[in-house]
Amino acid sequence: MRVSSSLRSVLATAVLALVGLALAPTRAFAAGGGADDGTTLTVVLLLLGVAGAYLLAHFVVDQLQTRFLVLPGVEYLVLGLLLAAAVPSDVLDLTSLLPIIALATGWTGLLRGMGLDKDTRRGWPPHTMRIAFVHHALAGLVVGIGFWLFVAFGWSEFFFGLDVEALGGADDVAAAAFVLGCCAAAESAEPFELLARRYPIEGDLAKFLEGASRFGDLLLLVVFGLVFCIWHPRPGGALQTLSATEWGAIQFGLGVILGFLFTPFAGGENTAQRFLAMVGVITFTSGAAFFLDLSPLSTNVLLGIVLVNAAKAGKSIRDTVTTSAKPMHLLLLMLAGALWQPPPFWLTFWTTSAFVVVRLLAKMLGSAIAAWGIAGMRKDLYRGFLAHGEVTVAMAISFQVVFESPVVDVVYTAALVSTVIHDVGAPRVLRSLLVDAGAIRREHAASPRVSVPPPSVPPSSTSDTTPVAPSHEEIT
Repeated sequence: MRVSSSLRSVLATAVLALVGLALAPTRAFAAGGGADDGTTLTVVLLLLGVAGAYLLAHFVVDQLQTRFLVLPGVEYLVLGLLLAAAVPSDVLDLTSLLPIIALATGWTGLLRGMGLDKDTRRGWPPHTMRIAFVHHALAGLVVGIGFWLFVAFGWSEFFFGLDVEALGGADDVAAAAFVLGCCAAAESAEPFELLARRYPIEGDLAKFLEGASRFGDLLLLVVFGLVFCIWHPRPGGALQTLSATEWGAIQFGLGVILGFLFTPFAGGENTAQRFLAMVGVITFTSGAAFFLDLSPLSTNVLLGIVLVNAAKAGKSIRDTVTTSAKPMHLLLLMLAGALWQPPPFWLTFWTTSAFVVVRLLAKMLGSAIAAWGIAGMRKDLYRGFLAHGEVTVAMAISFQVVFESPVVDVVYTAALVSTVIHDVGAPRVLRSLLVDAGAIRREHAASPRVSVPPPSVPPSSTSDTTPVAPSHEEIT
């Protein structure tokens, strides 16, 4: 079996990392003591296990994605969660990786912001903004307000013995409810991209759903930044003297000002120059946001909007950011899983279960409300808005890095678990919607799953053939 160049690079990097780690001095040696061979061996074996798990996930899950339509990247989030659960926090210290996390989260925000260019807006079908607003707003409000009421009115203390103070205080509970609502509202356009690689999609329904998903997530990331303005913390946990309005002006002004400041320097002569320029721009912007305890997502969304519309090379910059998004996405997923901290079990279990169910019901109700009064609009569009994607993970990790309390761990865990659940099943649910609407009728001719040629049609029957939309059993 031939090994791809990207996989060879990963293997070479892993080997070099293991050799360097084996030769590096431990903390005991640096402090003047002898080398701690046990600790070094444990970490080396751990990384060998991670490398083996990565290879298994890479080959096995790749086949599962083709066969069962699973979104790519879920395996990295699961791998990170397993890594966090198996390794003690004193061994797995991700503090030094926070600049990389800032880059990955900022890349997600910038990519969403660059989706709001003039050509993209003109290509949206009618009612795209209405569908996006209703689906996002209703799910977010129902889930967020419901969680806040459950904790604030003492139900968490009654059932689980955890009152508001035990979960971190009223401010952290309110901020966590706000973030949980944002995670419930978030959607992903990745299922559309996955299906498009396997099936020829006809009609405007898929384009309509994808546009609504992207536009809704863009608005959502801007709204998500408000949590860092309303409940802005000091490193010690006290509230800043600046008001929420002033912090909002700083956060949104930072993205807009840096966008115009970097516009003359963002467009390089080739892809490599543009990539290096964007790495510097995103790192600087995200670092400034994290330094001020603000949202790198919201800041980079505004930065992306400015760059794609104001820079002469706006489309080229967007293409560079898009082609480089995949490794940033996978890195973000794995680090997000590795940042997981064990929360209160039963509260987290029931919060996650209620989150999945209530989010689905809110999406169903949102579809009915959004389709009201629009002729020909389907009332089951929620089937195309179930996936979370990297937007939910990026919001959760941004919240986890800045805030620290038990309720933050509860919300963080619920968001990650829901992401795994929905990203596994969402593509198949979307496919069933498109099949019902007649947008998917067959697979691509070059599909690897088509191994038997179709039977030849007798000449006498060719004049009586009528195309019929296939059933779900025929498209599997």
